[in-house]
Amino acid sequence: TENTAMPDSTVILCSTWIGYAPLHLAVEKGFFEQEGLPNVELSVIESSGDRNAAIKANQGQILTQTQDTEVMTMASGIDLKEVLPLCDSNGGDGLVCKNEYNSLEDLKGKTVALDTTGGASLYWFNTILEEAGMTMDDFDVRNMTAGDAGAAFVGGQVDAAVTWEPWLSNARKTDFGKVLYSSKDYPGVITDALAVRSDYAEQYPEAVKALIRGWFDAVAYAAENPDDANPIMAESMGMSTEDFEAQLQNIRYYDEDYANEYLCGGKMQENVQKASDLWVKMGLMDEGIDAGTLVDASYLEAIAGAGSTSSTAAESSAVSSAA
Repeated sequence: TENTAMPDSTVILCSTWIGYAPLHLAVEKGFFEQEGLPNVELSVIESSGDRNAAIKANQGQILTQTQDTEVMTMASGIDLKEVLPLCDSNGGDGLVCKNEYNSLEDLKGKTVALDTTGGASLYWFNTILEEAGMTMDDFDVRNMTAGDAGAAFVGGQVDAAVTWEPWLSNARKTDFGKVLYSSKDYPGVITDALAVRSDYAEQYPEAVKALIRGWFDAVAYAAENPDDANPIMAESMGMSTEDFEAQLQNIRYYDEDYANEYLCGGKMQENVQKASDLWVKMGLMDEGIDAGTLVDASYLEAIAGAGSTSSTAAESSAVSSAA
């Protein structure tokens, strides 16, 4: 018999990031409940270490982070299933540099500030370096957080920095700096995902599907009713509606079509495997993970199948061949 039971309550652990605003909207508007999942709450914890501790202690069942961070979480012994891509950075992250440099090659030997301890900036930078046939050894790298890196560049202390908004905009406002590359040029690299504790996913498969459907409901509602949705989402981020709307252009929320293409088409698994391989190569993880054990498309495929989309069979065969 199919397990249709629902948990008494579900806690989603997340940081303050506009990529997660539709989750707040879904709670506020009751979309999860409408999909059959009662008592969903969000617990906002800014530090990834603290979020990991909370999910390990089962103080939350759902984790939202960038995929490259979830790879580290899984490698630390926390058993998760990534079941849905939430959003990707569409210009919100980037490489800023002085105006006289026009390529990565031009920056060879120059000072580049970025967070070398892991995370989205490091993963993204290494992805673009790999395409250019370069490595971090080609630069004079200064380790600092993404915010500090942006501030150091705007303060004229380094030649370039890998950072995120608002520092990209701040760099453009200087008379000496520009954005050389942004995440808009590399879609699907910096992607946030919804990861579920494996025991929760196995015990409550219908709850996982309800979470996914609730997210899609919120994304669709926000697209169709921005005048109602944006103020709710802005407030959840502690931002004015105007500031929130200005930031929206830097990210892209995954609607059902886009999520199917990315997750069921195998791109998500490919991205996770790349992150795992990179962290091992850089000595940030002792042992890699198998992306096929972290990324699980079956819940989304079941929803797509229930919607009787004709492409589901093709998508599932693409996934099995990628696995």
